[in-house]
Order: sequence, then C-alpha cells, then structure tokens
Amino acid sequence: MANNLRRALQDIDLGANDAPFVLPQEVVRQAAEENRFILVGRPVMPRRQNLRAVVATMPRNWGLEGIVRGRTIEARRFQFVFPSEEAMETVIRRGPWAYADRMLVLQRWTPLMDMALLNFIPFWIQIRGIPLQYMNREVILNIARTIGQYIQMDYNEESGARMEFVRVRINWDVSHPLKFQRNYQFQLGVNTLLKFQYERLRGFCETCGMLTHDTGACVIQNGGPGDGDEDDDSGDDNENVE
Repeated sequence: MANNLRRALQDIDLGANDAPFVLPQEVVRQAAEENRFILVGRPVMPRRQNLRAVVATMPRNWGLEGIVRGRTIEARRFQFVFPSEEAMETVIRRGPWAYADRMLVLQRWTPLMDMALLNFIPFWIQIRGIPLQYMNREVILNIARTIGQYIQMDYNEESGARMEFVRVRINWDVSHPLKFQRNYQFQLGVNTLLKFQYERLRGFCETCGMLTHDTGACVIQNGGPGDGDEDDDSGDDNENVE
C-alpha cells in the first residue's frame, strides 16, 4: 500500500514540457541491435507463478542459462532477450511452456506488437475420431477453425488413413475455457464426437476448463476464488517447469 502511494505521488507531469534530450543515434542503434530477438510473456495464474522465479528459471530449463537474459516488466509481464533468432525460434517450436505446473503465455515481441497477443498460447492439438472416409486437409482445416485461431497443421495425405489422430496448431485464447470433446455432423443429423488432446498442457480448472484458475478457485465449483489473483512473490526458483 505504502509503495503504491509513493509511486502515485511521483506520477505527475513535472518536466514533461521541457525541451527533449536527443540521444546519440549510434547508442540507440546498438541498443536496438542487442534487443532484436525478444519473447514477451505473462503467467496465466499470477497468484501461483512468481515472476522473478519464472525469469530466473526458464533460461536454465531451455538449456540457455547465461545466454538468454530475462527481466520483469510492467503489468505483470516478463521478457527474455535471445542472442539469435535461431535460439528464440527453437524455444518457440518446443513450446508451449509452463512454470509451477501452470501455463505461460510467450509471444515474439516486435516494436509494433499488438499486446492483445498476450492472451494467446499456441497449442498443438491432436484431433481424434475423424471418420476415415472424410479425412482430408480441407475437412481438418474446417474443424481446426472451429477450435480457435488456426496456425498450421501436421498431416500427411499418404499416411492419413493409418493415423490415430491429426495435429493442428491453434492460437488458444486463454480467456476461453478449453474444450476436450465436441460433436460434428459430417452427415446432416448424424453426430460424430471428436476428442481433442492439447500437447504439453499443464494445470487448468477441471470444472470449467479455464487456464486462469485452479479447480479450487472456480466460480462454478465453490462460488468464486478464495485467494485472489495477486502475484505470488514467495515463489521458489526450483518450481516445476516444462
């Protein structure tokens, strides 16, 4: 409370109308070059995921300790600065990632980035149960677009008839509940139940499917959260990570 009051007292515009300082362009260029490859993110359950521990732990989990620099930023977010695009893309491909058995949002940062992207986690989803006679790329694409924001698919036409499932990559909006089953009609009036499995999925509410709270804090389960959504600043750097 006291810290918030002190910050508020200094949030005034004294000096804003003074003549601007022009920074040396070579200094600015060098800084921009050093910060080209950045992932920005946030925890989906701030109460359970300590920001400082996330920043300290994730580079080690990626095998990039001492190479990737992490830092906390405003609005309960964090950044990781990579030395190369290759290192950054490797982390993206191996995701999504979790800390303390809850998911993390991680997106590539750009100067003109739409910060609404920090509501999305790219998941590979296995779709199971598509009748073999309807198995092709267009059917898979139409199903994928009913799940969420379609990114790509992993499907081989030649081996499709021998696969237990097909994989699609979806940008999942964390403000929406996960769905694990849904009926589709390949023939009018005939329901076919398809099942979805989210690869590398960690903690979520088993009552409503939300990623943003635990089952014990679910409104449906017990009338509402009991422990608030403040950051957990007592987190241990050795929490479970994946």
